[in-house]
Formats: sequence, structure tokens, C-alpha cells
Amino acid sequence: MSEYQQHYQQPPPNPYMHAAPPPPYYPPPGYYPTPGPPLHALANPGMRLVARLLDLVFVLVTMGVVGGALAAATLLGAGGGDTHGAEGMVGCVGALLAALCYEPLLIHRYGATLGKRICRLRVARIGDGGNPALGAAIVRWVIYAACNGVLFVGTINALSCLWDKPYRQCWHDKAANSVVVRRDA
Repeated sequence: MSEYQQHYQQPPPNPYMHAAPPPPYYPPPGYYPTPGPPLHALANPGMRLVARLLDLVFVLVTMGVVGGALAAATLLGAGGGDTHGAEGMVGCVGALLAALCYEPLLIHRYGATLGKRICRLRVARIGDGGNPALGAAIVRWVIYAACNGVLFVGTINALSCLWDKPYRQCWHDKAANSVVVRRDA
């Protein structure tokens, strides 16, 4: 093959072959609104702990009142006769139902339990800031209760809001797609 044939057999050089491709276009930061609350509205972890301790007191009082009232009603309904221990069972079931209904119903209806209201905190959906749906409030409570049922897992769950970024969510918050914010923010 001649030099002429070799020279014209090759494709012409591409002027862009060694140049870097143009950079991709990204909109500037803040162009697209991010879901979730502003960071200054997030609840202080210490206030979350105080609210949880207050809620523990309220749940125990509620369980005692409801369980005691149902046990007394069972005894009085029997006319003071022998109930074969049914008052204890009725009282326990009533107390358990009070504990099961306390947090999910208040979170769904008002966005806060009594302890959170005293501490001026509220549970909100990340997407739009509204109160969580009843299903999400139940999921949030079930995850919280399940974590507390396992040794040290409840502590890790409660402390996870210290290192979670950007919304300081515990595991039960992540499961329900919720966040705890200050009421005044």
C-alpha cells in the first residue's frame, strides 16, 4: 500500500478528541426547595427527653386511672360477689389499651402528646409539616416500643437524634417520615 493510500485511509482527526467534555449543568444550591423544616425549627434533644419523661408519667397515671376504674366497675357490677379474678384482667386490659392509644391518637389528632405540648414541641410530617396520619403515628409508636423492648436498642434509638443529619430523627421518626419541631418556630 502506498503512502498516499495509507494517508487517506485514516479518518480525519477529531478536533474534540482530546478535549474534556463540557461540565454538566446543575442548578444553583437552593434552586429546588428541599422538603422538611428549616434547621432552626428542629427540637432540642434535651427537650425531647424531658417531653418523653413527662409522657411516661402521664401514661402511667392514665393506665392506673383507667385500669383502676375498670377493675372497680367489674367488682361493683358483680354486686360485691366473687369475680374469680376478672377485675384484675379487665383492669390490665384497660390499662394496656390506654397505653396503646395515648401516643398514636394524640400525635395524629394534635401533633403532640401532653409532654410534648408542655415542652412546646410537635411531631410533623417532613413533606408538608402537617400532623402525621393515624397509620404513621401508629408505626412511629410501634417502632419506638419495639426498640425499647430490646436491651440497649431503645437507648441507641433515643440517642440517634444526636447524630442524625439533617433533621435529628430517631428511628421511629424515620419509619413514620416525621420530625419533631418546636411549636414556636
